Amino acid sequence: MSEHILEVRDLEVSFTAHGQTVTPVDGVSLSVTRGEALGIAGESGSGKSLTLKSIIGLLPPNATVVGDLRYALDDEEPIPYAPADVHGHGISIIFQEPMTALNPTMRVGDLIAEGPRIHHGLDKKAARVKAVDLMRQVGIPTPERRARMWPHQLSGGLRQRVMIAAALSTEPSLLLCDEPTTALDVSIQDQILGLLQELRGSLGMSVVFVSHDLAVLGELCDRLAIMYGGRIVETGPVDEVFADPQHPYTEALMTSVPSFDATAEQLRGIDGRPPDPRAFPPGCRFAPRCQYARDECRSAVHELRDVSAGRTTACIYPELIQGVKR
Repeated sequence: MSEHILEVRDLEVSFTAHGQTVTPVDGVSLSVTRGEALGIAGESGSGKSLTLKSIIGLLPPNATVVGDLRYALDDEEPIPYAPADVHGHGISIIFQEPMTALNPTMRVGDLIAEGPRIHHGLDKKAARVKAVDLMRQVGIPTPERRARMWPHQLSGGLRQRVMIAAALSTEPSLLLCDEPTTALDVSIQDQILGLLQELRGSLGMSVVFVSHDLAVLGELCDRLAIMYGGRIVETGPVDEVFADPQHPYTEALMTSVPSFDATAEQLRGIDGRPPDPRAFPPGCRFAPRCQYARDECRSAVHELRDVSAGRTTACIYPELIQGVKR
């Protein structure tokens, strides 16, 4: 039995419109082990959400997906799949904004029951019972009453719990989370994160969690992948990546996050702007913003390479990185 539940190799996502082709996800490779929580971090526009949506097949008609996608059914070895094959059959997704993800014309109980009916063949009565049980499992008070409500009648936190229940209704082995706490206030965000941690442990799921919030990823995830300009630039255990970044972009992200004991001099933003996917710069895509960049950085795209056990980086000069000094 393979230790990996998901393997993605050389993933490219392209869009063609008005005679122009853009490739915002360009050569992403990642893997998720059984029971692991993998975090994907990066600025907006780095390709995080597109990567998740391409894995599960939720892209518009003008999108083209190229790459080797493999998923492990039950306890078997990962096998190649087309994204449509796994949507609702082992892989589920939670979106950022439940109000735009939930069907406003369906009562929330019927919405949750739809997955078990379609994918597991339950009749309407059994599916409704399962929906109420799932609502109770994700911490929705008086689930029998709220199952008859419409999405707009629930608070933002309850809507997010409904979306989690809907994602769990197909009994996934892998849960994809696309910034599911960004639209929530801090107290509700903490509740949702605690719920996801509890469900991951009790159900034995693997999780891929996309966020630009490093604190959230540090709390929830075991391993971290840093994404920039449509590519993964660094991977490693969360604590090690935080303590000893091996790519200048990772270092820049860390030093731009405020902490209680950081001085004004220690906190700084990242100069410049993320690259335009219509015209990625040659060589390392972070080079135009990198304080360590040399001629070799601008001449060729550098692939991920091992720097230590469980650590990879796409930087060819990681020894220059000063790290996060706090």
